[in-house]
Amino acid sequence: MPPKSLVNAGAILLSFKPLASLASRPLQQQLFCRQIGTFNTEGLERRFEQRRQHIRKETEAWNTDTSAIFTNSELSLKRVDVYGFDFDYTLIHYTVELHKFIYENAKDYLIGKAGYPSGLKDMLYDPSFAIRGLHFDLKHGLLMKIDAYSHIQLTSVYRGHTPVSAEEVFKLYGGTHIPAHFLEATATDGRHTRLKQFIDLFSIPEVTLLADTSEYLLSKNIPFDSEYLFHDVQSAVAEVHRSGTLHKAITDHPERYVKSVPEIPQLLHRLKSDKKLFLVTNSPFWFVNQGMTYILGSKDWRDLFDVVIVSARKPSFYNDVNRPFRALNPVSLAPTWRRVTELSKDVVYHQGNMQEFINMTGWSGDRVLYFGDHVYTDLAEPILHHGWKTAAIIPELEDEIRLENSAIYKDNLSTLLAAESLLQHYQAGTNAHPDHMALLDKWKHERNLSRTKMKELFNTRFGSVFRTERGPTYFCQRLGRYASLYMSSISHLNSYPPTYTFYPRRVSLPHETFVNFDFLTANA
Repeated sequence: MPPKSLVNAGAILLSFKPLASLASRPLQQQLFCRQIGTFNTEGLERRFEQRRQHIRKETEAWNTDTSAIFTNSELSLKRVDVYGFDFDYTLIHYTVELHKFIYENAKDYLIGKAGYPSGLKDMLYDPSFAIRGLHFDLKHGLLMKIDAYSHIQLTSVYRGHTPVSAEEVFKLYGGTHIPAHFLEATATDGRHTRLKQFIDLFSIPEVTLLADTSEYLLSKNIPFDSEYLFHDVQSAVAEVHRSGTLHKAITDHPERYVKSVPEIPQLLHRLKSDKKLFLVTNSPFWFVNQGMTYILGSKDWRDLFDVVIVSARKPSFYNDVNRPFRALNPVSLAPTWRRVTELSKDVVYHQGNMQEFINMTGWSGDRVLYFGDHVYTDLAEPILHHGWKTAAIIPELEDEIRLENSAIYKDNLSTLLAAESLLQHYQAGTNAHPDHMALLDKWKHERNLSRTKMKELFNTRFGSVFRTERGPTYFCQRLGRYASLYMSSISHLNSYPPTYTFYPRRVSLPHETFVNFDFLTANA
């Protein structure tokens, strides 16, 4: 059976009925603004506290299961015939020690190969500095968090380690909105993105090194171009991957760098009993072979997969029709030169492309469910252009849910929701009594204070991966578009029967009559 605690629910449930929307009652709003003086301040303060306590009581019994799977679109496992997997951070998970290794080796590259000051060697890796999904402005050298509507979160903008004031943000950008062509390359105008996003877990040490190096150069009054710095750090981290240094460290010391998730082998064996399985990864075969042998405890791991594709070059794999598959020599592991006309179980394939993969296997459309950790590289093309179902693996989701279940988070959430509902309902007109205006200001202060406390629970600088102070993050929006499902580990699929259907959460649209669907479904 699936987890019982709020399966497919990513937020705390509330059963109270909110005050009616003023947007749907303009006449009542006008009347109330004139009549607000009939309410005394003490009575309104009591109402705020009663509402806060009521919300807190409602949230007390509800917790989200950290092992649940969450859905953005309806998906029936009964319809899925083929399961596909990426390798890194999907079938295999890594410890924070690996991020430290990437950071240290990339830092050495900056000093030894790129000519950066030797003083960088004293910088220490801080695993808590950054979160996934941040953007870096190449022109201004600012690291920032952006919401789903392309607005900057003003409390999460940094130059190096130094917060940037709202006044400076307004001066640089003319407000908080980031133009679309700064965030996404467009074919029509030929302009390139100016803000680069750090989208996967491997980017955490990269963004940390970028911020640390920027802070060092600023503190020493050493002039630098932020765009060159970005590309140098990017090249340094890429070299750690390309050179084989990272892969060798992992295979030499898997006990240090690889997390043990025994439920993953169990899942693969279960799925293999009546489904087709394939692996498409950008990693080289020798590394995948040693990694899979380690986590499965067997050299026969390939028996679980019907097709294995390595060095795939995703995302080019999905849209480059000119790169054919090459079979690997079973002894030398070098690509062979004979043309590949079919994909066989007993052969490992190198590179290739999506169109040939579909033509040779016949696996297409929503009968395929593919798992990966990189929302763009792994998932965007398959779901947008090939109709696959996709599932994102977000390991940090488990920690975020655990924090959302905590008493301190629920306390602040209760204060926030109480303040917002009363602020909406008791908005004062221009002729409101000063006492009432002071009370509204007090509620706004309570709201802002709660938002700050909730943000800092996740990360003191950047908050939650999924939320800004006012709504979803840019990353969360993309996750919703490119991932049919998301979870912290593929092992959670073990808790769901093979015929299970994931139904997305239904919410009332702003113009619809409010119905608390969470409360109704939870009490069905």
